[in-house]
Amino acid sequence: MAKATAFEGFPRDLTGFFAALEKNNSKTWFDAHRADYEDLFVGPAKRFVAAMGPGLARISTAIRADPRINGSIMRINRDVRFSKDKRPYKAALHILFAEGGARQASPAFYFGLDAERAYLGGGLFGFRPEQMARYRAAAVDPKQGKVLAAAVAKVMAVPGMTLGGQHYKRVPRGFDADHANAELLKHAGLHAGISAPPPPEIFGPAAVDHCLAGFKRVRPLQKWLVDAVGDG
Repeated sequence: MAKATAFEGFPRDLTGFFAALEKNNSKTWFDAHRADYEDLFVGPAKRFVAAMGPGLARISTAIRADPRINGSIMRINRDVRFSKDKRPYKAALHILFAEGGARQASPAFYFGLDAERAYLGGGLFGFRPEQMARYRAAAVDPKQGKVLAAAVAKVMAVPGMTLGGQHYKRVPRGFDADHANAELLKHAGLHAGISAPPPPEIFGPAAVDHCLAGFKRVRPLQKWLVDAVGDG
């Protein structure tokens, strides 16, 4: 079993860095503060991912904890090619622990942090066409559909938890609008998580245990997606 890597928490100045970046979102400002980016963002994020690895492996050996930018750590640069928002940087840290071979098309645990909030959750933010077909078939399957409903109920019983991914206003054509999982059939993705002001734990040595506990709360939904939907 991999040895745990010590992680003393994210620096408290990271949220201040994000607040400043939000106000000064330009390459000129970012280049002038690149040392802060490396010290407050890159280094701690890499140490965090490495430290999370052993605990995540105990949940599932298929979960990837890759402590690299464009591994588990999402780039801070925004893709502005097809966006009206031309700000070059995301004023946030996004970390994805994918459970499968396709990084952004696999069910995953998510950690996010910006100037004001932290996010812990899991699931899939968007289904690819093949995943959508598998998801809908599983949601109405007599056995898998009941497991899905039970998983959603268990996860949503956690205080502060929100369910995301609903996209359509109507149940898709060909499906029973009166089905017990009719509302879930309106989803184009399925994920659950808690968004709240950053708790003190993430700024100290309890960060890893705190995040693992958060991920375990959404594990029933995450596990159902792995089993029933899989990679894109």
